[in-house]
Amino acid sequence: MIVSDTGMWSEDTPTVCTGMRGVADCEIELYGPDQDIHSGSFGGAVPNPATVAARLVAALHDEDERITIPGFYDGVVELTDRERELFAELPFDEAEWLRTAKSRATLGEAGHTTLERVWARPTAEVNGMGGGYQGPGGKTIVPSSAHLKLSFRLVAGQDPDKIEQAVRDWTASRVPAGIRHEITFGAATRPCLTPLDHPALQSVVRAMGRAFGQKIRFTREGGSGPAADLQDVLGAPVLFLGISVPSDGWHAPDEKVELDLLFKGVETAAYLWGDLAAHWRAS
Repeated sequence: MIVSDTGMWSEDTPTVCTGMRGVADCEIELYGPDQDIHSGSFGGAVPNPATVAARLVAALHDEDERITIPGFYDGVVELTDRERELFAELPFDEAEWLRTAKSRATLGEAGHTTLERVWARPTAEVNGMGGGYQGPGGKTIVPSSAHLKLSFRLVAGQDPDKIEQAVRDWTASRVPAGIRHEITFGAATRPCLTPLDHPALQSVVRAMGRAFGQKIRFTREGGSGPAADLQDVLGAPVLFLGISVPSDGWHAPDEKVELDLLFKGVETAAYLWGDLAAHWRAS
């Protein structure tokens, strides 16, 4: 199965994607008093759901930016030394990347580079949080409710169902008496990863190298897609062959494609079928 919903590093650096992260997301609703109550009469004597929400968020990561949910990293397929070397070969400009990210500093799990964090490490992100009075001026209350929206990017070896249960258990262990909570998970997507030595992947690399006339390097995607399900349903390896580049403006109103690269992709596909037939047979 050939999927082209991926891209290349740049016009001058053709690359093959070897994997995508999965994703799971949830909403956590926290309920305290049956209505907003006066903080002068009751504050400091009853649990505050907004405070509980803040404590949950603060407890998600430790000082090394590792996720603290017990069992979260169980089964994670670690990067090999060779994969880390291949990532490091890419002409990555962190300052330029930060400008694209509209951010001023990098931050993430200790012991990993920025590319490793985005492509090959799991994450826990706070997508949104709220609760209590949000209007102008003050309103001295203990709010009746608060809520969080969280998402988790998953890597090879992680099972979304197990992650969901781990998040449920972790949340329940941290919500104090007097606070009722509800967790709702959306539909999850599983991670996928093609080993570097897979013979079908090598066919893609040879075909792409023949079309582009230069060395092909390797990337992964930080985003998510249905490749793992395709692989299971079809009983066939999923390979990625994408030729778009970051300047194409994916999903933007002015999204484009570079015609020279599009034709290189067509040429790669033409070479690929013959190479697969000659070098690889399903067992």
